Amino acid sequence: MKNEYKYHMAIGLILLLLGIALELIQKDVFYSLVSNLLILYGFILVIGSIIRHLKFRDEPEKDERTKKIGVFAMAYAWLVAIAFAGLLLWLDKYNLVKMTAPQALMSTFSVSFLAMIIFQWYFRRKGDVE
Repeated sequence: MKNEYKYHMAIGLILLLLGIALELIQKDVFYSLVSNLLILYGFILVIGSIIRHLKFRDEPEKDERTKKIGVFAMAYAWLVAIAFAGLLLWLDKYNLVKMTAPQALMSTFSVSFLAMIIFQWYFRRKGDVE
């Protein structure tokens, strides 16, 4: 296991234990929120480190190909998000769909994120990106 993963796991465990201890000691709403955040962040660090270790082992996580795939996927996802925002504007203009601003922003964000994941998957399977 890489040292980076070990450090992240150790920090995650410390945050996890600190959050649990703070929850047991203090019963105030503010401290409860802080302890929940510490527990959540610690859990994310531990699980993330384990998943990254299982996925990459001792191989490098980034190289030129993965960076290029990421850039292309983000660029294509940006185009999909712009097209989706245009579609939402068109739907609103003709009163076909009524959405609040948070709903429109969240749907645009979700479509963009999903498009980025799909494009990364597609480009990884395709091989070389041109």
